[in-house]
Amino acid sequence: MDKLNLFLNKLYKLMPKIVLFSVFGLALVACGDDDCEDMEPDKQEEPENTAPAVVNRTFTVKEDAINGTAVGTVKATDAEKDKLTFSINSGNTDNVFEINAASGVITVAGTLDFENTPDYTLAIKVSDRKLAGTADITVNVTDVDVPGEYLPQRDIPANIATSPIALWSDGTTIWVVDNNDAKLYAYTLATKARDAAKDIDLDADNANPSGLWSNKTTIWVTDWNDAKLYAYTLATRVRDAAKDIDLDADNDRSVGIWSDGTTLWVVQNESGFSSDKLYAYTLATGVRDAAKDIDLDADNILPLGLWSDNTTIWVADTYIRKLYAYTLATGERDVAKDFDRLADFRAPTGLWSDGTIIWVAKPGRFYAYRLK
Repeated sequence: MDKLNLFLNKLYKLMPKIVLFSVFGLALVACGDDDCEDMEPDKQEEPENTAPAVVNRTFTVKEDAINGTAVGTVKATDAEKDKLTFSINSGNTDNVFEINAASGVITVAGTLDFENTPDYTLAIKVSDRKLAGTADITVNVTDVDVPGEYLPQRDIPANIATSPIALWSDGTTIWVVDNNDAKLYAYTLATKARDAAKDIDLDADNANPSGLWSNKTTIWVTDWNDAKLYAYTLATRVRDAAKDIDLDADNDRSVGIWSDGTTLWVVQNESGFSSDKLYAYTLATGVRDAAKDIDLDADNILPLGLWSDNTTIWVADTYIRKLYAYTLATGERDVAKDFDRLADFRAPTGLWSDGTIIWVAKPGRFYAYRLK
């Protein structure tokens, strides 16, 4: 009896394992290949690749930016977080920009010129090596004031004066000396239109005018063949001989005038001789002040017009086709301030500036250059 009980206890303990094994075995026998598919673990499908998303952006860069200057960074994202490659597809005229293939940073790689190309539209491509996204990146170039820069939009056409040789303005009207006529032609500075009502007919003896300057009350006009400055009342345009200034006997080829309100400098043109200089006179008295004379550079052999900002005085040269710069206080040459951009400008003569733009006379036109 004890042996029977011992056997039944062992059988009872083994019963769950026997039942489980039996059921599992029956299940294996019962299901075929198709029926057992649902019992296999789920398979992870590889997600579909999508193209990188690229953002249209606008950047700004100065026209004087040097090569390597950062313009901006192209922003792109990729859902699969693949490694991205950046490139410029089109719009990069003259290859003035580069883009870092890995970072998307755009940098300057050439010469920018606001006057010629004020903006660029770069078609940017961003690839994940399978698919690519694109965007338009606009780069606006901003203008930078460059002394000596030619500004054609500010030119003034000399549509009446056939041989303009000098000019001066009160800020509203600009008067022009015509070498072929004994007359000062007037133009409205803002509109560039003729204002014949303000023309000034010159004295019969002032038949070869070549330069002019005014203190806004009296206007003085040189004469190529006379060592004298002829005076006219600006408001009435009437001759005022009492204010004439008799020049030094050696200053008999006077061609240009400028004054700081105290001293008056007059260009002497010896037509190629090294004795060319600026003769100085006290404006109030007309008396010679030789201590303030300015000897011109040996290359400044055909001087004509002159103008100063009270620090530097510029003198035109019709042969070299440039404006020579001198320090007004010392009379010393200041080569760094020369205007060398007149290479295609034949025979520059008179000049005048409003402090920002400097106009240089030439037959048929007054050419505008940026002073500062």
